[in-house]
Amino acid sequence: MSRDSPLTVAAALTVPPLDQGAVLAGHHGLTRDVLWVDIIHAPAESFVRAGDLVLTTGVDVHQPGVRDFLTYLVSSPAVGVVLSPPPGIDIHNLLNSLIPFADRHGFPVVLLPWEIAFADVQKSLLPLVSPSPPSTTVQMAIGRREGDDGRWNDVADAFADALHELALATGVTVNSSVTDDLVMSHFSSALAESTVSGLVESARQASGFPEHLASWVLLPPERGQAVTMAASAPSSVPDGPVGPRQFAEVLRQHPRSMATILQTLRPLVDYDRTRRGQLVHTLEILLNEATNISAAARALYLNRHSLLYRIKLIEDLTGLSLKNPADRFQLEVSVRVHQINEARIDGVHSTP
Repeated sequence: MSRDSPLTVAAALTVPPLDQGAVLAGHHGLTRDVLWVDIIHAPAESFVRAGDLVLTTGVDVHQPGVRDFLTYLVSSPAVGVVLSPPPGIDIHNLLNSLIPFADRHGFPVVLLPWEIAFADVQKSLLPLVSPSPPSTTVQMAIGRREGDDGRWNDVADAFADALHELALATGVTVNSSVTDDLVMSHFSSALAESTVSGLVESARQASGFPEHLASWVLLPPERGQAVTMAASAPSSVPDGPVGPRQFAEVLRQHPRSMATILQTLRPLVDYDRTRRGQLVHTLEILLNEATNISAAARALYLNRHSLLYRIKLIEDLTGLSLKNPADRFQLEVSVRVHQINEARIDGVHSTP
């Protein structure tokens, strides 16, 4: 089969191991072109794209959202669905309603034996997908679980939270969905490939997501081939005279810098949020006053002993000492970038 010719659903069904599948419905749609082969194990409508051949084990109608998802899929711009029911799952009730609906839409529904690994199907079909012009932007990152690790759900959720914070710093939001073996993150707008790969890597590090636990692909906003993650490139210096604010802005836009900043200040931010404290503000004022205890105490309307207590708490929580020049530099850079980022977020939230 020529790589330069379109891969139709019918042609895909002749390629092992998908050739072991049986077409149950939607025969009129077998001429549709396959632009990508995706694996979705749980309802995730927002991750279905035009031209997707969707492989799924999510066929248990007793699970929330499964029937609605498959119904949506049949009327979506996807080109077909391959169902692989786990052992012991009765899908007759589902097929009784799904097959007539799929026939009306000319949407191929294929039943594949459970023993066939989706990874093998994807591996055999993706090289046959016709390449499209390279895209310099991506909008979706998918991490596929590698191996068996009981920490998956916890670390994947932590990764999603960290990615949300980092993406927000770049001015975009990200919607992440975690299943038993996938973490799928969809950005609100397309970003440079290097930016997304940098965000993913930084979120992985910030959340403690083990490097070996998942393999990652990045997908463009429209049809196109996945790209491998690349190291994030430093942002350019903003126009105009370069001063402290411009320097902090460059760091704010750099995903890995933001990961370090978030890690540095997270203990203080969490303390302030849960105990109505003012440790971040205290640190800001203290650094504004060049760590002069008396001047900072006056600015904060605190007595000296109260300020010294807060300083000890800041140092204990961060593990950094204000007396150490390197630690003080890390704290000051983190605070300055945090100030800019908070101001930016407040501005976005206040915009009508």
